Amino acid sequence: MNYVFEQKVKMVCGWDSVNQLPTLLKDEGFQRPLVVCDQVVRQMGLLERLERLLKEAGIEAVVFDQVQPDPPAPVIDAGAALCREQHCDCVVAVGGGSTIDTAKGINLLRANEGEILDYAGGKSYRPASGLISIPTTAGTGSELSNGMIVTDPDSAQKLAIIAYGDFTILDPALTATMPASLTVNTGLDVFSHAFEAYTSVLSNPMADAVCEKIMAEVYRWLPAAKADGADRTARQRMAVAASLGGWMLSNACAHVGHSLAHVLGAKFHMPHGLVCAYTLPVTMETIAPAVPEKVRYAGEVLGVQFAGTETPQEIGAMTAQAYRRFRDGLLDGKAVTFPIDADNIEALAEEVVTEAFVGLTPLKVDLPLAEQMLRHIF
Repeated sequence: MNYVFEQKVKMVCGWDSVNQLPTLLKDEGFQRPLVVCDQVVRQMGLLERLERLLKEAGIEAVVFDQVQPDPPAPVIDAGAALCREQHCDCVVAVGGGSTIDTAKGINLLRANEGEILDYAGGKSYRPASGLISIPTTAGTGSELSNGMIVTDPDSAQKLAIIAYGDFTILDPALTATMPASLTVNTGLDVFSHAFEAYTSVLSNPMADAVCEKIMAEVYRWLPAAKADGADRTARQRMAVAASLGGWMLSNACAHVGHSLAHVLGAKFHMPHGLVCAYTLPVTMETIAPAVPEKVRYAGEVLGVQFAGTETPQEIGAMTAQAYRRFRDGLLDGKAVTFPIDADNIEALAEEVVTEAFVGLTPLKVDLPLAEQMLRHIF
């Protein structure tokens, strides 16, 4: 059976719920976790807090704190080597999407031989249970998605691998220290996840209902979370929306907006959510003729009042313009310039049309269309 709706990750959710980590580990019989994080988590004191919690519970953790943005394959391989050497029986990810994706790769290699890029081509592997995710941003939703992104440093490509987690501790308090810029970049990514899952060829009525709610939540609560980082309601609503967005990636996936963002992000090392915020409007305009009613619904979420006589092209243009207003207001009107010469667009387009998600777009994205979309963005 091709089941279209499932959720495999057990969740704990609530303010300060991170304090339940020792209980979770003991309940599951884990005794030696590898805690995966980056230097920011160490500097903000969260790693020290978790180590103290675990030590008080009689659990000695091993730490791998070398996570980098857009996780490079060698970093994942190094973390897996430490995990094997220290005989860790589970992996605890503490951080944003790059950290959780790194931990997914490490956990996969904990139960399987080789290097992480060995599995980027769809090579099968033994199920790797024992991953606990503790997100500190409200964006990627990697804690509930069924995939991870790894960067091949030799080709500068972002590659997708199917990988699940087992548990998530969703503590909105951990997102309260995010600066406004990170709040916005990650929050805009949530809207992209929902819109693309809503309009992909894998969309289904169950997922659609959740995606509609996610888009509305981001539009309502992201400005509030940016304006006041201590707004507990806004932080909790955005944390939940982000996780639900990751869940929808598992059920309906993304499409050309993310294909564009993966190619551009890998080439120019720009924040993923920010790149998605610039690939989404052209995506809306491009796919409107294929799914006009869904694009129209997204436009209504964004405050557009349609007369009912608009063509699909007009629906796409009006929705895209409303999204740009929403985005630019959150970015305080600061325009993003992509560091690319127009002569390179053809090479980028060739990567876009072979990217993992592009085939899930509700219309065929060929080379001329990819080039057209890139020129529109630039």
